[in-house]
Amino acid sequence: MILRKLRIIPLTAIVSIVFLVVGCWIPENFEAKISVKKDGSYTFIYDGTLTYALALAAAKDGSLSREDEAEMQREAATLRREPGFKHVDYLGKGRYKVYVEKVGRPGEPYYFLSQEMKIFAVRPLKDGTINITGIRPSKSNIQEFKSIGAKMDGKLTVSVARGIKVLRHNAQSEPYLFGLLGSYKWEIKSPDVDPFIVLKPSS
Repeated sequence: MILRKLRIIPLTAIVSIVFLVVGCWIPENFEAKISVKKDGSYTFIYDGTLTYALALAAAKDGSLSREDEAEMQREAATLRREPGFKHVDYLGKGRYKVYVEKVGRPGEPYYFLSQEMKIFAVRPLKDGTINITGIRPSKSNIQEFKSIGAKMDGKLTVSVARGIKVLRHNAQSEPYLFGLLGSYKWEIKSPDVDPFIVLKPSS
């Protein structure tokens, strides 16, 4: 599974990395899109880079070997077998260009990358609402990312079908023309309250 930590990175590269954000995976240069239909079904898309922080740190301090890179290249094939991973290309130094598409049924939760490593989450609740959440980097994360040459920078867009009630949200921009056009959008690159939106599908 994508949760699996690669065992190829030497301990010296791990010592300086204390953040372990989302299980050592950093989302970079991405667009995440969630489209919710009237019945609560949805489509999740992630198009961007996933960076394995420990490999990038090892490359930074010169300890990432050719054997390590070859293993990371082989890991791309493993990622391609993950549910929803349509395309995976290894870019080098722990970076993977990925395209993920997940179609969720009404009432089905989804966690990207996983329930333990929630970069984005779609969670239907018992009261019939759907909670969609994301994460932002903290100030300390930003400094730690910078120290190894990484940057968490992307966009989250949530589109909802007509008839869905939006109960709460903290989007930086929202649909216009009485909510008929556009989507709820967040820029994810600087510290702030984590993105969220709470929806009530049509009954």
